[in-house]
Amino acid sequence: MPVYEYQCEKCKDVVEVLQKVSDEPLTECKKCGGKVEKQFNSMNFHLYGPGFHSTDNKRKYLK
Repeated sequence: MPVYEYQCEKCKDVVEVLQKVSDEPLTECKKCGGKVEKQFNSMNFHLYGPGFHSTDNKRKYLK
């Protein structure tokens, strides 16, 4: 499940929420009752194992 970040437009509080992709987004700040907006942020991941460009070694017979 992804972690989504929401920011309140009124009090500027930021919360992180673990939600399913199919869950309805939050609409109200639990602190002040103001409207919250989902923040867009980047993900960071790394692919491990053979077959990926950064870890793949060229075989000698492919020269």
